[in-house]
Amino acid sequence: MISVECPVVMASLGKHWATMADNTFGYGLIGCGWVASAHAWGVEAASGEGVRLVAVSDLDLERATEIGHRFNAETVCQDYRDVLRRDDIAAVSVCVPDFLHRQVVIEAADAGKHVLCEKPLAMSVSEADEMIAACEAAGVKLGMIMNHRYAQDNIRTRHALRSGAIGDQLIGSVVHSSGLTGPLDTSPWRGKMNRAAGGVLSTQAIHFLDLLLWFMGPVRSVKAITDTLHWKIQDHEDTAVLALRLKSGALATLTTTNGSPIMDDFTGTRIEIHGTNGWVALEGDVLRRFESTDGYTLPDIELPEVPAGAGEIEFGLGHVYEVLDFLRAVRANTDPPVPGADGRHLMAVIESAYQSAVEGEVIEVSENQSAYATSQPRTSLLSAGAHLRSRPGSTRGAE
Repeated sequence: MISVECPVVMASLGKHWATMADNTFGYGLIGCGWVASAHAWGVEAASGEGVRLVAVSDLDLERATEIGHRFNAETVCQDYRDVLRRDDIAAVSVCVPDFLHRQVVIEAADAGKHVLCEKPLAMSVSEADEMIAACEAAGVKLGMIMNHRYAQDNIRTRHALRSGAIGDQLIGSVVHSSGLTGPLDTSPWRGKMNRAAGGVLSTQAIHFLDLLLWFMGPVRSVKAITDTLHWKIQDHEDTAVLALRLKSGALATLTTTNGSPIMDDFTGTRIEIHGTNGWVALEGDVLRRFESTDGYTLPDIELPEVPAGAGEIEFGLGHVYEVLDFLRAVRANTDPPVPGADGRHLMAVIESAYQSAVEGEVIEVSENQSAYATSQPRTSLLSAGAHLRSRPGSTRGAE
């Protein structure tokens, strides 16, 4: 039976670990909307490692109760602060609208909880800085969801590019077209001023901007054009084109719209990166072409088994793997697989793009954090050393 209120647990079981007497690790879920079940499946995937979903919360108690029952949470709450008060919860997922991220993350840090926050990290760079500072001061981890990194071909591509397989990188491009998170979706706050961090850039294209930078490194400056060409009821842009100069000196572009009839993340997405010794091309999260003149052989990627029911997630298993990976990082006291610094840099790029679109100028990207590191913790599922095996065969026409 699930309780619908959260009593405060009086016995202190360890502020940062909340390891209970039966050796389990307590997790909380704040926000039970569209994406919440993907996080809950991640906790379920970690159940064999002693992780359990202790409490879920949402202002819509019916919605919270549905998630709680499906995933065997002990307690359902309307007030997320009741989740944060529990000493038997060590970490939480934050799945609330953009404008609430700062408030909830800072309160979670103050309560000693590690935090995995949905994208975008914040409404602005200044908010992101406050959130990062709060987590650092509290000694807790701050991670951000970037689920597309966990596609096997994206991991293969990252490993190849960061190994120098295509030589010096010269140009990169992203084309992303999808109406999946347009203003008619199940989250009416999307695209609204003072509720969402932006339009298509911060809502959906941010995933593929992240992949571009994960492959190529952080941004130095931006020139952008944005417009609302289709969704006139949306306060923010539905279409954007960005020209990027990266810190490496390479050039890249991102072209995106959510005015498209395509209703998935994959069909209308293309990424290409070209270098002095080769090139790669991805469609959706599938590597369609890889060429390298130095004879580089792509690795195989082996990801762990996840619960069969997670196959219901319409945008893939990335959330499941990232929640699992984040939990392992917390328990091993290593950096989160997608750290807050990367989320901060994405907001800096998007904020600079909006400024550029208004002023018509190239804008330098504000950066005081170390974002898009060249290596991952070796224990991460994203790490080259975690699960890679050399695959013999041609480097042409990757599948």
